[in-house]
Amino acid sequence: MKKVLMVGPARSVKGGMTTVVDNYYQYGLTEKVILKYIESCCDRNVLFKLIKEIFGIIKFIFCVNKFDIVHIHVASRRSTFRKIIYIRISKFYGKKVILHIHGGGFKEFFDNEISNRKQEYIKKWFNKADKIIVLSEEWKLYFSNIVNDKKIIVMYNGVNIPENFEKNFNKNILFMGRICKEKGIFDLLYVIYKLKSKYPDIMLNICGAGCEREVDEFINKYQLKENVTRYGWINGDNLDEQLINNSIFVLPSYFEAMPMSILEAMAYKNIVIATYVGGIPQIIKNNVNGFLVQPGDVQNMEKIIKKIIGSDFYKKNIPIEARKTIIEKFNIKKNIKKLVKIYNEIQKEYSDE
Repeated sequence: MKKVLMVGPARSVKGGMTTVVDNYYQYGLTEKVILKYIESCCDRNVLFKLIKEIFGIIKFIFCVNKFDIVHIHVASRRSTFRKIIYIRISKFYGKKVILHIHGGGFKEFFDNEISNRKQEYIKKWFNKADKIIVLSEEWKLYFSNIVNDKKIIVMYNGVNIPENFEKNFNKNILFMGRICKEKGIFDLLYVIYKLKSKYPDIMLNICGAGCEREVDEFINKYQLKENVTRYGWINGDNLDEQLINNSIFVLPSYFEAMPMSILEAMAYKNIVIATYVGGIPQIIKNNVNGFLVQPGDVQNMEKIIKKIIGSDFYKKNIPIEARKTIIEKFNIKKNIKKLVKIYNEIQKEYSDE
């Protein structure tokens, strides 16, 4: 069996990257390859983060030579520079490297937040990778300006397809993700404020962490205590329960790559409202398997929610089409098969050299 050394955040870190890794473990990657996971960072205090990063690199150095392929999960900012260290070590030992790009903030980071010198440094070491996995066609086009486009592979995120659950439409709306302005949470809260007079029983359930204090201040200011509940980060049975008990899922982000939360919501027959950013338009076909709005367009978001609540056609057909999309294109088992194929190809290239 192929031996794969995978690098990414601690599996206790909340977010889409961790969900991807957990899915690999839960749905069969370890049955197809010998897999070891190195935790490169955590979400504790600054000192603990630094210790975790140092120990991750040391652990990696001691075991990298025992593996055939290094699969590195990378996001933007500090994650980018940290993972370049792993690329450099891997290449010192002559290993094949796969970079797996996550997170929707890389473009803003690379184009606007760093110097030309740092851009060239990132380009140099990203081009040392043997394959670059991106989550959408849009990201393939963008990264073709950074790395050799022959190295780039589009591989959508995948989720498990749940079975044997009952779904009844209600006016419960779910938000899952980091709670911050960039995810559009305050836009969504304002929409709830606008809707509550017409639908007093409308309920927004917020699952995530971040700007909790600011959200609570907004809830108090607009008298939304009866219409909004915060749950913090959830997983396992609590996640399944939320996906079943809500009917509409809204993620009004200003940037994304390919959100795992949207895929999970659609698999559970939620009617998704999201934005025209990142890889989302490759998941959602407007008015067919969900709805798309421009970031910040609260008026259209409000209009769509009213349309969903008032339409038996949308309540019946959108959830069916949403789940069908996930089964056909974003099934975790198909995703793992494609990943193993990439491993096979890269190992064959290694053997041919």
